[in-house]
Amino acid sequence: MDELATRRKIEPVVVPRWKRRLSQVTQFVIASALLVSGVMYTLQLQHPTFAQPGAIAQLPGALIEAPSLSEETQRVAAVLRKYSKNPETADRIAGVLVDEGKRRNLDPALLVGVLLTEDATLDTMARSNVGATGLMQVMPLHRGKWGCGSSNLFDIESNICHGASILQDVMKNAPSTRVALLRYNGCVRGSNTRGCHHYPDKVMRTANRATADMLAMAD
Repeated sequence: MDELATRRKIEPVVVPRWKRRLSQVTQFVIASALLVSGVMYTLQLQHPTFAQPGAIAQLPGALIEAPSLSEETQRVAAVLRKYSKNPETADRIAGVLVDEGKRRNLDPALLVGVLLTEDATLDTMARSNVGATGLMQVMPLHRGKWGCGSSNLFDIESNICHGASILQDVMKNAPSTRVALLRYNGCVRGSNTRGCHHYPDKVMRTANRATADMLAMAD
């Protein structure tokens, strides 16, 4: 009897396989829950907003939908917003003006001057009585000739690309910015558009005002 009792005391207890498997799963679930809880607690300490359900939906739309504008584009956009009730359109136009200015080696303020002289309402669908189209009032005969990717002159990017390309081209061979602006406007003898010889003065006044505004913002 003593030998049998001793054998029973030292014999290992055999646990069924399903119980071992259940125990492993339970331990895994508990460990995962603790890990998730720890991460959420850390996030709540560091970034309380992000730890709340639906926090992303509460963020300002600009932080989610679009990247921030460059400083130069922000300054140009601030000028254009004074002329438009649609800030998104003003920002888009500003970005294209800055990009095309860098690409064509043109001062963005000069492009702003041309654009606002051509159309101070920022009407992307504007068309003159002689057929000049869009923001920088490009004549249809120029459509698709400047490698702008699209011949749609009502498209903001395409239109400004065409206009900036034409301005760059006339400035190459012009003796002065004034003459280049006259050529851009198509003012040769002044017979097509009455008073067109005042066009360069209007552009430069607008460009100088835009420059002053942008410098004030930079300070």
